[in-house]
Amino acid sequence: MPAGKQPFQTIELAYGQQILWPDHCVQGTQGAAFHSGLDVPHAELVIRKGFRSGIDSYSAFRENDRRTPTGLAGYLKERGFERVTLCGLATDFCVLYSAIDGREAGFEVKVVTSACRGIDVDGSLGRALHSMAEAGVTLLPE
Repeated sequence: MPAGKQPFQTIELAYGQQILWPDHCVQGTQGAAFHSGLDVPHAELVIRKGFRSGIDSYSAFRENDRRTPTGLAGYLKERGFERVTLCGLATDFCVLYSAIDGREAGFEVKVVTSACRGIDVDGSLGRALHSMAEAGVTLLPE
């Protein structure tokens, strides 16, 4: 956190505006671990995001500079996938950016809202749900 700044403040970086977050999902900690009920050994692909110190990462498809791909879109297209279903944390940031970027990459995107949770910074959750619906993302209640 930059000196004199508080969590949830917005600063300007080389790639644009960035919200400052409290420490979370720190590599090597329980907060960054997969849920114990997830059968990870059978996963074909794990996308790592948020590990670059100079740029934050919300989307599963590209970094916050809005240019650097994670490789997910290429992998899914190579495998012939046309649809993705999303859930997770946080609805109004990582899920939102992933849903919008998935649509921009040409996928049909669904978000299971009951399997998500938002942070809701100054109404960000409502804006996120509206933005996703406007982009053609299907919002599923369950």
